[in-house]
This record gives sequence, structure tokens and C-alpha cells, in this order.
Amino acid sequence: MQKTAILIITLIYAGINSYLYTRGLQALPAQPVFRILYTSLFLTFSLSFLVAMMSGEKLAFPLSSVVESIGSYWIMVMVYLVAAALLGDLLRLADHFFGIFPTYLREHYPLVKQVYLGITVGIVAMISLWGYVKFDSPEVVHLPLSIPEKGFAGEELRIVAASDIHLGNTIRRSRLEKFVKKINAQKPDIILLAGDVIDRNIRPVEEQRMDEMLSQLKARYGVYAVLGNHEYYGGVDKAIAFLKRSGIHLLRDQSVTIDDRFVVVGRDDRTNPDRHSIEQLMQGVNRQLPVILLDHQPYHLSESQQNKIDLQISGHTHRGQIFPFNLLVDRMFELAHGYRKIGHTHFYVSSGLGLWAAPLRIGTQSEIVNMVIRH
Repeated sequence: MQKTAILIITLIYAGINSYLYTRGLQALPAQPVFRILYTSLFLTFSLSFLVAMMSGEKLAFPLSSVVESIGSYWIMVMVYLVAAALLGDLLRLADHFFGIFPTYLREHYPLVKQVYLGITVGIVAMISLWGYVKFDSPEVVHLPLSIPEKGFAGEELRIVAASDIHLGNTIRRSRLEKFVKKINAQKPDIILLAGDVIDRNIRPVEEQRMDEMLSQLKARYGVYAVLGNHEYYGGVDKAIAFLKRSGIHLLRDQSVTIDDRFVVVGRDDRTNPDRHSIEQLMQGVNRQLPVILLDHQPYHLSESQQNKIDLQISGHTHRGQIFPFNLLVDRMFELAHGYRKIGHTHFYVSSGLGLWAAPLRIGTQSEIVNMVIRH
């Protein structure tokens, strides 16, 4: 079944790239030098994604990083290139049936195609630059909360939450260092990581000794995390060992009472079919204290509400990461990003601090969340 799915995806990918390649080739000048250069670049970009997905873990780290960076960028911008190619074909069909083009365009059609190709590449380049800037400047979301139903002992509690860091070939050690500094700058009482700390391949994470950098996260009550689906994709046992070496307290269907003030419940990712229900996790929990649930994927929010969870923190969605997928993801999840209160339960779904594939954010944001719980 898995091999069949991979074959189908590969065939679809090949079909899309064949279409793009053909349309691009038709727009080029007839000189061989342009066509050779174009073909070489197109094959490098389009094949890099397949090589990274199928053989990336076997390549040496520097090479695997380059291949994955090129391939992941291509898979993102391919969306906009396909849109531009389809728009060009629709305009051409409209002209064929309704004659919408002025005479000048018909008489200079080869030049028009070259200009259209140039404009497309220019727009994609500008969108990519803007998307990188959006990713490179994570926002700090400030979220004041109150849980009056429980009463909150002591001073206010500052929680800094992050999800979907996706450490690996795209989010490297230098980037992680910036993340750590930004999180520590919030002066958190506790740091909560809502899954997908690791991207997929554990090897570049270990080779860059990212555990040394993660161990520099500082908070009064420490750092707690749950697993996400990507920790399972890359080998869950290795991911668990890495997180523990990083000084992170991993909660797998477990709860911990912190300083007799509040409870953190960590639910294993839904990739694990044997994970506990929230009702099971709440057995033995002191419900007189505020209860914070970490659950990577934000499904079935009513389950948290019914079990009187005070605050649920999730991630996973990236809110689609790039337009127009953000619009689709907004419709796939009851809460795809941001804050909502349902009954007495506060929910926050983070769009993620890191991301999957290319370092681009188009129509979404990279973020950490600074929550302050007061009386």
C-alpha cells in the first residue's frame, strides 16, 4: 500500500513538472544556449525534491542539506508557477474562442510569451523574498489569560509556548540559536513545546549537536514537550533520546504537577493509535489546580472542553504555511490558528516557530506565544 501511494505521488509530481517544463520551454527564445541552461536548472530543481525524499538520509550532511533546500524551495514555488502556467493557458484559450488579444499581441506572440515568463519569474522571486522575511522575523504573540474558576495560587505565570520547530536540514543550528535567544528573552516561568521539535531526519540534528543549543533554554520550571507526527516519521526512539539529552522533560500520556500550582498534561501524538484519551489522562489529576494540556494536533476540541481542561496548546497546522493553503487549512480544522475560548477552556493553536520544507511564510506567520496567566 505504501509503495503504491509513493508511486502515485511520484507520477503526479512528474506530470506536473512535465507540464511546467513544456510551458517554460515554449516561452524561451530558439537559441540552444537558453534551452540547455533552462533544462539543466529545471532538472536540478525538480529532481532535488525526489532525491531528498527518497535518499536524503543516505547522503552526507552538507550534501543532503543542499539537496533538501533546493527541493523544498521548488515544491513551494511550484504552486505559483503552475498557477501562472494555467492562467496563461486559459488566456490563450479565451483568445482562441473569443479573440480577446489585441492585434499587437498576436503579431508579437513569441515576445509576449518571453515577457510573460520573465514577469512570472520576477513575481515568484519577490514573493519568495517576502516569504523569507516573514519566516525570518518570528512574531511574539502576547496572550493574557485568566482562569478564575480555579483561582491561581501565587504570582502570575508566564508560559512561553512554541510548536513545529522542525529541526533538521532547513532549520539548522544557527537558526535554532536565534530561536533559543528569542524564547529566553521572554523570561518564561515554563517553556512548553507542542510537538514536531524535530523535522524528519534525526541525523542532521545530531551532527549539528543541536541538543547543546536546546539545553540552553532557561525557565524557572523547566522545559516540557510532547511528540508530534514528525518525531514518529524520523524514528521515535531516536527522537525521544535526543529530546532527553537536550534537557527537555518529555510527556507521553503523562501529567506532572508543578510547584503545587498547576498541572501540565502531555498527550502522545495521534500517530500513535494506542495513545490515551483525554479522559484517561485526567484520571488522578488534581482538578482543583489549573490544567494545561499539550496535544500536537488540534482535533476534537470538544473532548478537552468536556474534560474541563483549562488551557490546551497545539500546533501541527502551520496554518497552511503559504497561500492559498492557509485558506484550505482554515476550513479543515475547527481552530487552525490562534486563540479561542470554548466554554471554560482556553485554546491556542500555534502556526509554528519553524516550518516544513522551504523557509517561506506567505500569508501566515512564524511565532512564539507568550501567555501570562493571572488571577
